[in-house]
Amino acid sequence: MHLSYTQVVKRPALLHRLTGLNVKEFEVLQESFSAQYDQQVIQPRVSAPSRKRAAGGGQKGALPEMADKLLFILVSTRIYPLLIVQGMFFGMAESKACKWVGILLPILDAALGRSHVRPKRAKGHSLEEIIEQFPALKDLGVLTDGTERPIRRSKDDQKQKEAYSGKKKRHTKKHVTLTHPKTQYILATSEEANGSKHDKKILDEAALSCTTPIPMSADKGFQGLELGNAVVVTPIKRKRKKKGQPREELTPAQKEHNRQLAQTRISIELSLAGFKRNRSVTDILRNTRQGMSDCLALVAMGLHNLRVSMRASYQYSPASYDGGDVFVMASLIGEEVYYRPHYHVGASRTERE
Repeated sequence: MHLSYTQVVKRPALLHRLTGLNVKEFEVLQESFSAQYDQQVIQPRVSAPSRKRAAGGGQKGALPEMADKLLFILVSTRIYPLLIVQGMFFGMAESKACKWVGILLPILDAALGRSHVRPKRAKGHSLEEIIEQFPALKDLGVLTDGTERPIRRSKDDQKQKEAYSGKKKRHTKKHVTLTHPKTQYILATSEEANGSKHDKKILDEAALSCTTPIPMSADKGFQGLELGNAVVVTPIKRKRKKKGQPREELTPAQKEHNRQLAQTRISIELSLAGFKRNRSVTDILRNTRQGMSDCLALVAMGLHNLRVSMRASYQYSPASYDGGDVFVMASLIGEEVYYRPHYHVGASRTERE
């Protein structure tokens, strides 16, 4: 049996496991995906001077419907099977599956951008531009952290050295993200960098600017970061008075500072785990096309943001949080969001009731 949307949609749980999206999210994404496919694929073919057939003429492919095309590329990014297995899922040869991935992945990326859920590029922008759709972040601030995805070890010694991160003894590519502290929405991401490059250096090279005192919470890897007038908050380290001596203990106030910062930063850790539902950014990269690794990461982040924008479980109740920027996210994709109370990690049963 070959996969098709008309069959899979009858089993919503199966659709969710194959794509990471529910039926409503799939349908919303399909609208922008269809528009981008028409713009990037159909129109250039129809308007070609040498074309003789009318639109729709010729042999029908293995993915005749637009929903099937979207299902194909979502399955590819979510499960990340071998191309021969991907072809078996949809009744085509391995070479055809490879061709379709190359065609549909940029279209999916563009569709997420059209739906305003793909993260912005941080390079050359100001922090005010990045959060302009979320006014509450001027007071709440943003979170930042780095994330890595494994790649194959190069045979070239210099490339090996550049890609080696030391984390789990792997060779990786890296992004630094900026995240909403309440909803796990990924606001912006850096350009892709080699795994050996430090997180702080990546953000320094992004040349971000900031003219207002916006809070930014980060981990120890960003100590010493200066970003215009942004107020960068990092954990307090234990220090030594002299080399060879044990580190001094932190004061209760310093420990409380670190504890509160760790609680705040839970949101960005969950956002990184959220976009890594896509196996295409957790498995070792098999695609060798230029820019494929960066494109897969942006698609995974965009799909995560789509889920954040449409699922009530990510949102805060208006009773406990003004939610001004949450309503903005919902309006960007033209969908109504239903809210339910969201409780902090470790909330007691009394608080939940």
